[in-house]
Amino acid sequence: MNVSDKFYLRAVTKLEKGAAINELYQLLYKHEKLEDYEACAGIYKAIQDKSK
Repeated sequence: MNVSDKFYLRAVTKLEKGAAINELYQLLYKHEKLEDYEACAGIYKAIQDKSK
C-alpha cells in the first residue's frame, strides 16, 4: 500500500465518521502547502468518490 492509498483510506474513514467535505479540502490545502502531493492525491480521490 502506497502513501496515497493510506491517505485515501484515512480520508474515507473521516467521512464515514461524519466529517464534512470542507474539512477534507482544508486538509488537502495543508498538504499542498507542504508539497506532499501523494497525500494530496489520496485525499482528492476520497473527495471525488464522495461527490459522486
